Amino acid sequence: MDQPVSQLWNSSKLPGAPIAKPYGSFPGTIRFGVRFAVLETQCNQMPDETTRFHTAGPSWSERASLGGLRAVLSPDGSDRRNNFLHGIHSYGANCALQHMTPNGHVVDFGCGTGRFTRFFALRGQHVLATEISAEMIYQAQKESVLANCEFKVTDGILIPVPDASIDCIWCCAVLRYSLFVSDPAYADISREMFRVLRPGGYVINLEMYVDQAPDVFTEDFETAGFTTRRVSVLQRYGGRPERWLNHRLFPEGWVFNAAGLVALLRSHFDSPRRSVPGLRDYLFYWQKPDR
Repeated sequence: MDQPVSQLWNSSKLPGAPIAKPYGSFPGTIRFGVRFAVLETQCNQMPDETTRFHTAGPSWSERASLGGLRAVLSPDGSDRRNNFLHGIHSYGANCALQHMTPNGHVVDFGCGTGRFTRFFALRGQHVLATEISAEMIYQAQKESVLANCEFKVTDGILIPVPDASIDCIWCCAVLRYSLFVSDPAYADISREMFRVLRPGGYVINLEMYVDQAPDVFTEDFETAGFTTRRVSVLQRYGGRPERWLNHRLFPEGWVFNAAGLVALLRSHFDSPRRSVPGLRDYLFYWQKPDR
């Protein structure tokens, strides 16, 4: 697990290079080299943001120019609002960190401007950050100039790594854009994540602005072979503590930490099955079974 991230991905592109089990035989290695070249070609094709991964308002490429939290959270939101959302998400990232191995290999799937690429890299993880937007990747690279980070523009589905080579995958507020669209890619993504994860590895997925029960997200991952270990609520939009902490009289310098406290309390005491009208944020823990 001490192999640098660049060696893991770059060496895997060469037919005949050493590859982790089960590709131990020479013919198997050659077959995987050919297959990986196909994956690389597909990943380099520009994705269709309009039908597969679209968002309301500006496209992801257009949002990248906003920079910072506005590019990935609320483009029209106040600094207070975006700091609150970032605090909720940072709590989720800390939860994900607990399921990562020391000096492990992590995919930041849909990295945006790289806010969590840098977070995980600074904590010893080797991070491959993927994005469908070259403009987002450009911003992420500027924010995360670290030796243990790599960045890749993909088609939004394929992850250009060998089978069973990744310890953990982190997704933050991106998978919904592959599910609630006219041309869903969600099931394909779940199967691809199952392919690249090592046995026992986790996908930690944070979803925001959801008005449905969590089952809509778990079904395809369980069909792909994952086990749902836990689902937590991190935020209820319009909830009493959320309203208090977003009030203009609450000190803005405390908003980030206070949001983390809200997420902590919600995750421990608020059931995702509780039927309450309104939007909420979920945190999903999916594990690939051990062999």
